[in-house]
Amino acid sequence: MSDRFEAAYNELLTLDATERQEALDRHLPWGTPASPAGATNEHVLVNEQYVIGYDDDLRIPLWVAYRLRDSDVAASRERTECFRRDPRLTMTAAAFCADYAEPLFDRGHMVPNADMERSEAAMINTYMFLNMVPQRARFNQQIWAHLEGRVRAWTLVQGEIYVITGAVFDQDGDGARDADTAATRMASNNGDMRVAVPTHYYKILARQLPNERIDTLTILLVHDNTSAPSGSTARDQLLTMRICSINTIEGLTGIDFFPGLDPLTGRTEAIVQQFQATALWPR
Repeated sequence: MSDRFEAAYNELLTLDATERQEALDRHLPWGTPASPAGATNEHVLVNEQYVIGYDDDLRIPLWVAYRLRDSDVAASRERTECFRRDPRLTMTAAAFCADYAEPLFDRGHMVPNADMERSEAAMINTYMFLNMVPQRARFNQQIWAHLEGRVRAWTLVQGEIYVITGAVFDQDGDGARDADTAATRMASNNGDMRVAVPTHYYKILARQLPNERIDTLTILLVHDNTSAPSGSTARDQLLTMRICSINTIEGLTGIDFFPGLDPLTGRTEAIVQQFQATALWPR
């Protein structure tokens, strides 16, 4: 892709105050996920098509959030790659192609390019390293790709789903987020170790029910290089085994995912917890 077209797509990342608020309302109707008290160098970056919570120290997105509609999933576009630094990040906070030049990890999209085929601009802007995480090849290409496909299939059935995808750092297995200094770093061919490698990845899916309640499905997957079972049925069974609660993810990350729910109207987190799925949604 030419520098001229890259610059044009980069310009789309700059939103004015009204556009920023419209995007937040569109993708996060129940509030922007809130970092834990004492968190440092974490900030929210708002795009028209998705919102990202980024950690400058770990150099990855801790979470991404977006509204996905059936019309988005039905769109089809030839894949066009444009891996690059997000110009809104400093050189110190950003990851680069050189960081991912190593033999062990894929450049994993947190917002899949296949969810953004509604327009070339939306798809191209998923290739910024702002949206990339290190994912082991079998994990990325097998169970994670299967889960991403299931999300699109559920969207076609439901019509609209709100997706939050994120990373977990819990190397010691105590159920709480590790210090940034404890994170394993990806070793690039140039000897740098800048980008942190998550221990788990998760998806929180939410849909608005006709009675105004919120139905959620949360799946937490260990990030390793184990081969997933073959076949859709066996992989669905694995996903079912990995269903957990939003509380579990909040404990692992320290993030409050639905801070905008108003207890005065009865739309509390208790309602969300009550309607957490215990099985995969039908498709």
